[in-house]
Amino acid sequence: MNDLNDLTELTELRDLFADKPHPTADRLAPARTALLAEARVKRRPRARRAGLRRMTLAGGLVAAMTAGVIAVQTFKPAAPASAAEVLRLAAEATAAAPWPEPRDDQYLHYERIAETRSENGVPNVGPRHITGEIWESVDGSRPELRWHKPSKSRPQDHEYKELRTRCPGRGGPTYADVRGWPTDREELRHKLAERGNEIVLNKDTATRTWYGIVAVLGSPVPPKQQAALFEIAATLPGIETEEVKDATGKSGIAVTRVDDRGRESLIFDETSYALLGGQELVPGKGRELWSITRPQITNTLPAWSKSLKPRGCV
Repeated sequence: MNDLNDLTELTELRDLFADKPHPTADRLAPARTALLAEARVKRRPRARRAGLRRMTLAGGLVAAMTAGVIAVQTFKPAAPASAAEVLRLAAEATAAAPWPEPRDDQYLHYERIAETRSENGVPNVGPRHITGEIWESVDGSRPELRWHKPSKSRPQDHEYKELRTRCPGRGGPTYADVRGWPTDREELRHKLAERGNEIVLNKDTATRTWYGIVAVLGSPVPPKQQAALFEIAATLPGIETEEVKDATGKSGIAVTRVDDRGRESLIFDETSYALLGGQELVPGKGRELWSITRPQITNTLPAWSKSLKPRGCV
């Protein structure tokens, strides 16, 4: 083909697509998500069992109920499905999901499921599986209702219901608190590091920021702030991906940070990248998994809660 013909064909090609919109990040995102999901399914190598690392209990779930974990498998996903990319896709999915913003005088009603099992002969640990149904005050000004249910596999486990009042200055941030956190990324990063320092004292900034993020995500978080948390987590060193089953048995892709304390993970749906829950591996205390459902907004507590006597503040 001579130069004149080359020029003619290039001109025809340009004219053919002259009225077509140029590709943008928004238009390319669905195709990229599908490609990543297909790559993980078709090119995932054989899994290997993850080892137990040193780690401490952290986050509101562990304090609220006995948490747990089941067997964990790891894999090296095909590029470009890096841990940072998974977190960026999770941020995009969170920002795109419709969500009616609750009022301060309302409740967030959701389930938090936890499982714990011992490993390597660790005594006095599980197995336990607990479902906690929770009605959480948006601004923390009203008593919180918790209904702890035994699992079907262990009907002999203790079931109880309680009203809990938040003590002034204690406990983690409320939904309304997080909604008021700074939108500037550096200011938010500093806020998370402060929160993480309450869990892991005197560690480096990245470690404190990571633990701050995981602790906050143990309860419902406003979508805008949740997306920002994922974006900040994507910039932290030491994150990797694992294939993990959450506390309900659903397989997910986990983003795990490994440091001198051990391993702590956030687990995402492999297709939608919605947050499913998390994982902690604790030497001497077994494995733990937790899952959290998407909250529903309600104006009042169920009628049966009126028969409960409120506990002192916690």
